Amino acid sequence: MKSSTMSQFIRYGLLGLALFATGVGAQNATVSRAAELRAEKLATAAVLTPLSAGAAVRVLSVEGGWVLVEMNNPSGKVSGWVRASALNMQAGASAVAGLSSGREAAGNNALTLGVRGIPTAAPRINRHALIIGVGRYGDPSVPPLPGTKLDRYSATQMAQVMQVPEGNIQYLQDDQATGDNIRAALKGLNERVQDGDRVFIHYSGHGTRYEDPQAGGCVEALLPYDGMSKGTITNKEMANLLASITQKTDKLFVMYDACHSGGLVPPTVAARTRGVLNVNDEGALRPKFAGTSETCGNPVNVRTRSLVNEQVSRGALPQDIVHLSAARNNEISFDDEQKGGLATQYMRDCMLRDAKDLDGSGAISIDEIRQCAQEKINRRMQNDTNYKPHNLVLSGNTGFVPAWFSQAAPQAMMQPVLALVENKPSTASVPPAVKPPAAVVVPVVAAPAAPAPAPSPAPVTPAPVATAPVQAAPSGPAPVAAPIKMLTGEQALQQMFEQRNAKRKVQVTLTKEALVIGQDALEFSVKSDRAGYVYAALAGSDGKALYMLFPNDLDQHNKVEAGQTLKLPQGNWRIKSSGPAGTNHLLVMVADAPRDLTALGGRKSGPFLTSLNDAEGRAQLGALLTTSRLVNTQACQTPASVRNNPLCSDAYGAVLLPIKEIP
Repeated sequence: MKSSTMSQFIRYGLLGLALFATGVGAQNATVSRAAELRAEKLATAAVLTPLSAGAAVRVLSVEGGWVLVEMNNPSGKVSGWVRASALNMQAGASAVAGLSSGREAAGNNALTLGVRGIPTAAPRINRHALIIGVGRYGDPSVPPLPGTKLDRYSATQMAQVMQVPEGNIQYLQDDQATGDNIRAALKGLNERVQDGDRVFIHYSGHGTRYEDPQAGGCVEALLPYDGMSKGTITNKEMANLLASITQKTDKLFVMYDACHSGGLVPPTVAARTRGVLNVNDEGALRPKFAGTSETCGNPVNVRTRSLVNEQVSRGALPQDIVHLSAARNNEISFDDEQKGGLATQYMRDCMLRDAKDLDGSGAISIDEIRQCAQEKINRRMQNDTNYKPHNLVLSGNTGFVPAWFSQAAPQAMMQPVLALVENKPSTASVPPAVKPPAAVVVPVVAAPAAPAPAPSPAPVTPAPVATAPVQAAPSGPAPVAAPIKMLTGEQALQQMFEQRNAKRKVQVTLTKEALVIGQDALEFSVKSDRAGYVYAALAGSDGKALYMLFPNDLDQHNKVEAGQTLKLPQGNWRIKSSGPAGTNHLLVMVADAPRDLTALGGRKSGPFLTSLNDAEGRAQLGALLTTSRLVNTQACQTPASVRNNPLCSDAYGAVLLPIKEIP
């Protein structure tokens, strides 16, 4: 199948997603036989409510034999999962109506149509993806992996939520994914990627491990379509292929849905060829490991090097790379023939819908997504008589945020009620005024009018929020989430700091590291190895608000040249220490391109923009600071316009410093 045909096939496969998102087409269905609405798409998941034949439901998503539906009951709307075979899909959209069994007519494979809750953030031309799936191999001795055909849909949805445009996604499937074609695709990707871009690479197929005397032990590798006859792609070779890309990317996210070990107990022939079943779901599971060496198939005393280690040894910075493996090096990962790889399907579910903002930071990190997916893998493999759950392994920048969300602790669908409160009439109240941080005051002096800002393109609208389906309370008290512990100011800025590009070197020098209250003023200088735009945010020790100190109403001149030292404050504004005693934190960024902070303009403390130190405020500030003002404008819409154009880059360097206040 040629690449253009593959792209067309993907678009048709995702047709249901477009139908559901736009509110047209066959969204309604009826229950054809008595069934049960479950909290998850597992036969053993908790039953939310019984479904009687003839009941009307609204289809939200079709995923491998299960359908996410919403229905009305006496207590309100409820969302959950039901087997596709229990529904009659209404005609009107053949892509949906033809899947009442959850399977394609041709090939009898499950088809993933979409997931409710995908943020409709505008695609960015500075994002790229390469999706590789090998479920059928040239050598008939290599067991097939039917679920990899579904993984390309799931990986596509992950790329979409990370704002990769359709035209920037390349696919290699089965016989397309030869070793030479994979190498050529990575070379072509390197030619397209510009400085400061983001790249997502997803591989689903067999992994392997074999002894290499030159390496002094066993090496881990991916098995291309022709890998048994023409060789594998080892972690060492992959690191070499990615070296040039890594030197340019703001973030490189690589996910391997494969494993590199036969595990403690080698799978039986039947497990490899026909798969094994467990009581938790219907799809047969196949191990994603092709043994080529008995010595290295046994995990005892195996010496290996991970992809991140190989990349770092070639000069890559761990801050700028993220690598997720489906299993530890002594474990088996599994392919579900009806839903795809366990790692891929659950990472998709969690990235798009189910992950929770565990620390209330306002954003969902890749590690929070991993934790969510691991819980799902554990439930899928629970009480299996043959295998234990495999463990997702995350390395590199574990604080990486694939996409900003602005809902505090989004609850996974049908979360248990954590707390109950009485429904009482609300009393209107005036929100308290935002107080300036005690550590920062602007002297009451006559100041010149703020300079008129230069004309700029239309503001970029922040990405819409990804929300999870929520079940209405049965009756009486309304369920509410348990309160999220307030992050300290340092933690709030730390997450933005973790999104920095470590290849961009920023130096910040404080005139004084400790300020005497009532006497000293905050002064610092900024120097960058690249030209850019300076932004300074401060979190006071009270933890109540985050402040954009610079630029501000009195000083909009934040452009700095490479090697130039910018001393702040400049002009007619000063920041004087006023207590209380404690530690504040200053985040200084030098961004490749200017940011649009007008969305924060409604909250002011003197000349400074403010953002409340809550999940919503942190998410809003984080989304604005990590997005170029021009990336979604006409100035950055074609490959020619973005080539060597830093104004289309979201990347930035940053420094986070403590500032003490003493009596």
